[in-house]
Amino acid sequence: MTLNRFKTTIFAGAASIALLSACGPNPGPTETDTTSEKIEPIKLETPPAGQLPDTVIPTAYSLDLVTDPAEAGFTGTAAIKIRLSAPHLRIWLHSLDQTIERAYVRLEDGTEIEGTFEGSLADGGVSKIDFEEPVPAGNSTLVIDYRAPYNFGLAGLYKATQNGRPYLATQMEPIDARRMFPGFDEPRFKTPWTLTVTAPQGNQVIANAPLTGTSQLDDGLVKHTFAPTRPIQSYLVALAVGPYDMREGTALPANTLRATPVPFRGFAPAGKGDQLKIAMDVTDDFVGYQEQYFNYPYPYAKLDIIAVPDFAYGAMENAGAIIYRESALLISDRTSLNRRRGVLGTHAHELAHQWFGNLVTPKWWDDIWLNEAFATWMSNKTMNAVYPDQGYDRASQRGGLGVMAADSLLNARQIRNPIERNADINDAFDGITYRKGGHVLSMFESYLGEDAFREGIRVHMKRFEDDAADVEDFMTSVADGSGDTGVVDSFRSFIFQPGIPYLNVETSCEAEDAGLITVTQSRYAPLGSKIDADASTWQVPFAIRIASPAGDTVVREMLTDKTTEIPLDGACADWVMPNASGGYWRFSLSNEDWASLTEQFDALTPPQKLAFIDSINAAFRAGDAPAAAVLNALEASATAEWDVANLSVSTAKGYFEALPAEDQDAMRDWAQATYGPVYEDLKARAGSLSQGEELLQQSLYAALLTMGNMEAEREALADRAAAFVGVDGEPDPDAVDADTLTPAITWGTKLGGRDFYEAALEYARNDENQYERRIILQTIARNADESELADLMKEMQGSDWQGQETWSVMQVSLANQANWDTAWGVYQASFDNFIARTPEIRKPQTASVVQNFCDADKLAEGTAFFREKASAIPGYERSLAQGSEGAELCSAFRAEKLNELRAAIAEK
Repeated sequence: MTLNRFKTTIFAGAASIALLSACGPNPGPTETDTTSEKIEPIKLETPPAGQLPDTVIPTAYSLDLVTDPAEAGFTGTAAIKIRLSAPHLRIWLHSLDQTIERAYVRLEDGTEIEGTFEGSLADGGVSKIDFEEPVPAGNSTLVIDYRAPYNFGLAGLYKATQNGRPYLATQMEPIDARRMFPGFDEPRFKTPWTLTVTAPQGNQVIANAPLTGTSQLDDGLVKHTFAPTRPIQSYLVALAVGPYDMREGTALPANTLRATPVPFRGFAPAGKGDQLKIAMDVTDDFVGYQEQYFNYPYPYAKLDIIAVPDFAYGAMENAGAIIYRESALLISDRTSLNRRRGVLGTHAHELAHQWFGNLVTPKWWDDIWLNEAFATWMSNKTMNAVYPDQGYDRASQRGGLGVMAADSLLNARQIRNPIERNADINDAFDGITYRKGGHVLSMFESYLGEDAFREGIRVHMKRFEDDAADVEDFMTSVADGSGDTGVVDSFRSFIFQPGIPYLNVETSCEAEDAGLITVTQSRYAPLGSKIDADASTWQVPFAIRIASPAGDTVVREMLTDKTTEIPLDGACADWVMPNASGGYWRFSLSNEDWASLTEQFDALTPPQKLAFIDSINAAFRAGDAPAAAVLNALEASATAEWDVANLSVSTAKGYFEALPAEDQDAMRDWAQATYGPVYEDLKARAGSLSQGEELLQQSLYAALLTMGNMEAEREALADRAAAFVGVDGEPDPDAVDADTLTPAITWGTKLGGRDFYEAALEYARNDENQYERRIILQTIARNADESELADLMKEMQGSDWQGQETWSVMQVSLANQANWDTAWGVYQASFDNFIARTPEIRKPQTASVVQNFCDADKLAEGTAFFREKASAIPGYERSLAQGSEGAELCSAFRAEKLNELRAAIAEK
């Protein structure tokens, strides 16, 4: 706790002025004028645990900072224009890890009222400034002089080093702006920001707004002055200082929505500027599409994209100055195809935030999904517009299916989750927010129609530009813009409760012309779950495809009841596909209907095929579909579109890994027979494959090396991996291409022994490709034998490795099931050391590692350990609960379904 007391200095008559200004214009004294006596200055005693009081509103910030990346900290002055609704003797605000040198309020007439600062009175740096004389109602300026250390946990204004060069960058979201400056650090407060930043000559200095001038100071320092920003919230304030390479991009040209070009630049760590080219070249296409979609011009005065040496997230959408983890923006000849797609998708996501999140901001963190789900969905639309025919039209659905395992937990959270304490905020940045949210938006876009949904978004942008909005505001905008007020209740049912609608679809036929579809909804619950499946209902925008003698039709109906009957006039169903639109639900069928749908698999659309494979796998894991039916469906899907076949092979790989080693050989024969011919066909057509087919070939290759009969290929790949890392000489970067790096390191580690381990570790130590380096380290950890695994876990705690690399390797090590006992022993012994180096954002996620403890005794031990370490990982509770539940479900599945799976494989 920091406590500084200052002498209160009041100019002559200031006390009277303060009281009078709180009352409005002074009409002159009268016998009955007692207004000043009735106004009691506000002095809230209890530190606010959530939102700050709304009696003090910031209206503009000026920050004057003196920075030097080579030093340990910086100094600053924050001048915050504020508006008080009443006189205040105390102002609550946020300040974390700062030493306050002076705090005072300057009134509009120049009067200064000194204050006493006391910091960290509640979680999250909630602090107060007390004034011996009331600060009057109305407008004034709060001025705070302070100094602070650079953060080393990738939060606030933090420091990172690469190749001996120090760099500064910011990461403010969600509540780390208070580490860089004292202020009112909440998303509902949107104001202009004016920055002045002094730094040593030779450094790039980048902020949200355009540079308006520089001035040379003594001692080699340069003062950089930036224009005021458009109103933005504190978590979007950005600053980067250091020896970054700069690439001047072509300004984004004027268009029908924007009369002036937008200045555009890219920045990267020293020596890596050329790797910005691919992302920079496509930026105008991305921005142009999004401008047209929103019918609103790019909102900010310039656009900088900045790759920084180390970053806690993939990227951060700071207004006009987007910051990326280096590997999330830079593309080189060592970037795999899948990673290139990821880089460009991230870029489109962050650009979409310039409208959804920046221009229009959530009022509070419970609506952060309004940022992230929309940027996820909009990124996929943007990618599909710029890169058609590459499968991005199904990307939101694939993302939603990928997060359904997390949404199958009793401890799953809803999309719009209550925020009751600071630790709850980080919970909201997960797959439920991003991927489930994106899939649900895609579902409602399909239900309303693309044009109607877009009109709702455009209404929202105009209504709340430069302002904050909540979920009620958004749903009203969509209803008004689309002309469909009925969608609101359905939307609510998906965002205000957790879980997945699970639709049991029964077909019956009492007569040849009297077919009936009966749909009964519940909440999906896998075997072993404690979910009350009958406690939830949704308003599902249902679409079912029905094939009958009368034709092949899609019936759409909003399911509002537990059970809904859909009569088929004049026919009975030959087969049904209960998710015709790729919506966010799962279904179960009778054994006969599963078989009929599998027979018609080739007639389904790709979104229907994806939904089918997901649903039959989910039904098997819930005890509602036989293993033989699942294997038949996987065989049918092996030759389907690339993403469908990918889902098929990844589902099969999950079953393979669940089997004990002694039962895996039988499945190897099945996997080779099912997927081997597809792989061989793709390999024979190398050079003429579509992008999707290339991705499928890569995933089939990696999967068949693990669960197929490819012993010779494993040995050959291990030899190439040894040449790549330089086991017997200098490393040969051409020996392994970027697309096969992970399987190469996997089999090099498994077959290469100590020599390979030492060479690969040294290669990673010297590797300047951030993404490649992390893959090598994590892949070794997942596959190393007992001795190498223990050595790696100890090695990673040294200074050669970034804290985020250390944390990720320690977490992945516990997925090394063959050497789990060794990994767990080193993990526990090293915990205090490595968690101290872990980025702040990762600490609460640490306990999720218990999902690898698929054994009751191991799980009990792991749960007890993390509870003992609670003080080091604040906010860990949900991660622990979800990880523990995942481990319990793993154990239940193995106990209840593996025998059936073994038998089904044996019959193939």
